[in-house]
Amino acid sequence: MIVCLVLIEGKSVKEQDLNIFLMNAKQLVVGNALFGFGIILHIAANSTDDLQNALLKFAKVKNVTGVVTMMIRSLP
Repeated sequence: MIVCLVLIEGKSVKEQDLNIFLMNAKQLVVGNALFGFGIILHIAANSTDDLQNALLKFAKVKNVTGVVTMMIRSLP
């Protein structure tokens, strides 16, 4: 399993817009970044390919201007 903290950048991004189907990955909204800069997500994926696909899906969400990986950890 691969876990990741991600900053979803965008001033008008809403948490409900990030509730998307991710196949073999699950997400948990951690909270809003300061000053309405974006939203921080925790993502757990079955593989690096699943994580990459999830990040690409988030990049396509309305009002998202960037997807920044803050931490990735592989769990046994």
